[in-house]
Amino acid sequence: MGEIVRLSEYREKIAFKEGLTLWRRRFKVMIGPTTRLDQLDAQVLCRLADPSEANNQFLYNLILAFWGYGHQASFYTVDRRIQIRIVDVHLFLTDQIRFEIMRRLGWLSRFCATRYALFELIRQFDQIRTLCQQDPPALSEHHSGYAEYQSLTARDRQVFIRRMLPSALEAFKKEGLPDQP
Repeated sequence: MGEIVRLSEYREKIAFKEGLTLWRRRFKVMIGPTTRLDQLDAQVLCRLADPSEANNQFLYNLILAFWGYGHQASFYTVDRRIQIRIVDVHLFLTDQIRFEIMRRLGWLSRFCATRYALFELIRQFDQIRTLCQQDPPALSEHHSGYAEYQSLTARDRQVFIRRMLPSALEAFKKEGLPDQP
């Protein structure tokens, strides 16, 4: 008797495979459906965090592929509502990538998305974003700006951390940090 395959699991497997095709073309390294941001090497993280148009295009297409549109789908050929949703996921994802960089620098003590796989961050965006909003990143008490950070309201703390994103990316590139802290 044949094996029973759940349609949703099959679709997820195919979507991951399509995204993996794009991933391997760009990075030449393998990831699995359970690979988290903290498991990516420093060079991959730097490339993912790059704010260039080429990187944005790659992430848009990766999101589409992981959603099941296939690795040849293009941001510019999908419906406008889907484009807006892709941009939302892209902004969330790039924040999480940059928070991982800040964590590796020792600037953050924690951020919620570390426990989720890259594939999950894209596929389960709505649920994970809500959880991350309820548990925003926390600045490390060893950071030089910690006293100022502590004096701020919860919303202003988030702004404080986001303002550090560009300098974190520059510091990460300059320091050539090892893959794992």
